[in-house]
Amino acid sequence: MKKIKIADSETGAAIPNARIILADQIFYSNDDGFISLPKEAKQFEVSVAGYETLKSAKQQSTINLKPLYNDIDEIKIISIDIKKIFKEVSKNYADKYYDKPAIYDITFRQKSFENNQMKLLMVADGKYWTRDGSFNGKEAFHKKFDNFVQMQIDNLRYLKSEKRDFDIKVKPQKGHNQFIGNLFFNYELHRIISLSNQRKAVTSARVLYEDENHQEISFKVKTDVDLIYKGTVIFNKSDRVITHYQMIFEQKNHEPRQYRDETGEIYKFQYPDGIFTFDFYKSGEKYVPSKTSINYEGSKYMQGDRSFEYRSSREIIYKNFKPSDENGLKKPVEISEPFWENMKVSDDKGFVDLSQEEQNFINENENEN
Repeated sequence: MKKIKIADSETGAAIPNARIILADQIFYSNDDGFISLPKEAKQFEVSVAGYETLKSAKQQSTINLKPLYNDIDEIKIISIDIKKIFKEVSKNYADKYYDKPAIYDITFRQKSFENNQMKLLMVADGKYWTRDGSFNGKEAFHKKFDNFVQMQIDNLRYLKSEKRDFDIKVKPQKGHNQFIGNLFFNYELHRIISLSNQRKAVTSARVLYEDENHQEISFKVKTDVDLIYKGTVIFNKSDRVITHYQMIFEQKNHEPRQYRDETGEIYKFQYPDGIFTFDFYKSGEKYVPSKTSINYEGSKYMQGDRSFEYRSSREIIYKNFKPSDENGLKKPVEISEPFWENMKVSDDKGFVDLSQEEQNFINENENEN
């Protein structure tokens, strides 16, 4: 494998989350903009929202991407009906996105921070199965998640978990439906459409960039309680499909809510801001996922003079795709639970590109010893 860097051609800044499609393999740059490719890799495509897509026939130590625009505020305002696009894509979802059983080779990454200190890093390779690529609300209501989605871990590449200082006795919360739902774009489309349909919600959108086949669109939904949901989509005009969706929601500027813990004592909770991201590419006649990620920042628990602030992320990279006649996986794990707790870490680290921050966290105890 050869490590290369994806960078901004004008500033030289590293570009994280840039996607490379190499034949039938998917790769993404890490938080530092680095990505490892097979040494013999040729004829690949590099893309990321906000930059020109680059098709290259050879590897270089640095791949520079040209920004589509430098200053969003200077872009000519061309309004567009984003609600119409969301509703059209949702209505035709099964026609545009792969809707048959499929198995993906994946890399699953999860990490969390307490008071700005990393407390968990887990990176694993495995398999991901879906029955039809969609969240099923009826089966989810009855907790039959395995009927439509399963995940299997083949190699736990990295795991480090440090004890948190958190000691507020919060009552257990159940959020399995949303946790699983956030894996599926049809679930997210339903959510953003519902938000935009609220009685006093205000929805706006404008085109940031447009060529013959694509539009990059900035959108914003402001609800009647002043919650803001904004982001960017890339819309394929020819296929009438969203290939990239990133939604940022803002909550931490609102007043914390007050609750009682298991002992009856009062504590306050500040809801976080977050980012949901979905990427797709075309395989045959339909679109399949290449990445889903969720990032939360600013959730905060406060009780007396104690304060605990958290941020976390979960990312799945779908490295390849193949149709399947299987009705599931051989050794599925409980996706919404910390399945890694009883697993052994593999000596084989595969081709995972850790960021410098992640590598430093892994090395901490080793350096102390």
